[in-house]
Amino acid sequence: MTDTAASAQRVPAEVSVGVRVRVHPALCEGWGNCHRFAAAVYPLGADGYLDLHLLDVPAELAETARLGAQVCPAQAITVIEASEARP
Repeated sequence: MTDTAASAQRVPAEVSVGVRVRVHPALCEGWGNCHRFAAAVYPLGADGYLDLHLLDVPAELAETARLGAQVCPAQAITVIEASEARP
């Protein structure tokens, strides 16, 4: 195999795939950090709490979804990577 053919078959490690987000409403304390850092992924309801339970996030927002989950002080958000999600 030539170097050109080999490089054409490589997939860049930085390619982001979509994720699934699961919110645990009983854990949400309404801090709003998820929305503050990732408003495109985490909508808040009128009461200031997350307004979703399960969401499929497209690849272009996957990193944003991870950040929003990471900054949740109550750890009320689980990000399920594409390799873990069911089809």
